[in-house]
Amino acid sequence: MLGGINNGLFFQGFGGFFALLIFIPLLRWVFETPKAKSERIERSRVKKSLRRLKAK
Repeated sequence: MLGGINNGLFFQGFGGFFALLIFIPLLRWVFETPKAKSERIERSRVKKSLRRLKAK
């Protein structure tokens, strides 16, 4: 290298940033937070109670 710039390593670093931009939303989509799961359960419970009210 002798004081020069290693272009391959430079572009590999940029590639890591782009990979993170894709990887982070993918992980958020795949692994839901426990709060999201409890909200989904509560929402389904509310929908069931509304169906019961409409049936009456």
